[in-house]
Amino acid sequence: MRFIDWVREKHNVRDLEKIDDQADELACLYLLKHMAEEKSAWTLSTYRCALRMFFQDRNLADSVELPKRRREDIKRSRQPAVRDRHINLANWQHVIQFCLACGLRREELRDLHVKDVYVRPSDQRLMVIVRNGKGGKRREVPVFPGRESAVLSQIAGKPADAPVFKRVSSLLDIHSYRRQFAQDLYERLSGRPLPPLNGRLLSPMLDSNAALAVSHCLGHNRIDIIFGHYIR
Repeated sequence: MRFIDWVREKHNVRDLEKIDDQADELACLYLLKHMAEEKSAWTLSTYRCALRMFFQDRNLADSVELPKRRREDIKRSRQPAVRDRHINLANWQHVIQFCLACGLRREELRDLHVKDVYVRPSDQRLMVIVRNGKGGKRREVPVFPGRESAVLSQIAGKPADAPVFKRVSSLLDIHSYRRQFAQDLYERLSGRPLPPLNGRLLSPMLDSNAALAVSHCLGHNRIDIIFGHYIR
């Protein structure tokens, strides 16, 4: 755990029992360090939650006032990134279009094999199986209607055990393609436009069933994640 390594390196406290005795003080210092480094509110909150779980203390580091999490502060895949200048996207359209068809994560694209793509007998939908998604979860993703060719073109003529992609560039902004897939799928399933970018989300604006379906396709189980990080 990075926190333990940091404590041992910076504070020379190596015994776990002593670390446990000073848990609140050390956790506060750890969070303040990352606040000084201008880590995001989401990252800081994640760190504190992890520390509270580790030390089994729901009030750990409660004296540290973390910055409020605001949706408008999310930077990931909302605007052109520096890495975009170092890749010729024209050479990676086969990966991009595949991702727009099924919304897989980078690791899921990397681990995908030809045998993981099949036609579901019950409705003839083209499906993509993720055998080991985030958290080791398995899921099946229906390919976005009308985008089947982006998937079929990548498996044509390949053996069943062959990987679909030999390589997925680390410079590709895979999350942005997942986000576009999520938005397109939500609009298709709900028959509604995307919620407004600003202001509170009101129930009449939302289709929770469509959002949950999108969530499952992406490998999540919470619609708040979808509305907060993908659909708007």
